[in-house]
Amino acid sequence: MKTVEHLSKLLRARYLAPLILIAVLPTSIVTAQEKSAPSDRAARPIIRVPTALTLEEARVIIEAAKAAVKAENGIAAIAVVDFNGNLVSFDSMDGTSLTSARFALGKAKGAAALRQTTAESAEQQQSNPQRFHSALSILGGEVMLIPGGFPLIVDNVIVGAVGSAGHRGDGDVRAVKAGIAAWEKLRQVKRQ
Repeated sequence: MKTVEHLSKLLRARYLAPLILIAVLPTSIVTAQEKSAPSDRAARPIIRVPTALTLEEARVIIEAAKAAVKAENGIAAIAVVDFNGNLVSFDSMDGTSLTSARFALGKAKGAAALRQTTAESAEQQQSNPQRFHSALSILGGEVMLIPGGFPLIVDNVIVGAVGSAGHRGDGDVRAVKAGIAAWEKLRQVKRQ
């Protein structure tokens, strides 16, 4: 009988003590955080991450690509990502489908990740299927390896990528090339 009572006490001590600690702990952590947090959000320092492609540059690319699409009476979604594939800016023209919007982002991410146009990546389905399928597997369905995505390169360094989707035929390629031409012109002007 004493063994059962002793075992019961041990189990309660072993399993209830951590539960009590867990129940009490979050309150003390929140209180400590609240005491150390600045009372005014404006007083907090701004923490920035390195950027190689500015929002201004992304907007120039998108506006030029949209102008090219409009000139051909088309519609498209255009996405610009940074070198890691993180979205910098995105536009979806009126009437563009959700699929096109996702394709544009996937093309941009694919061009950034694989450091080549998505048309080149698409060709590898035949010429180098291991690389093509490995890229699709590793990148977890985030990329579209069909024409319309181009990397943005400065001094042989990828700074981002742009993708367009929804403009029929090779219209997406023309749109992206127009966007890249405008971006290169902006960079040229800024160097002077």
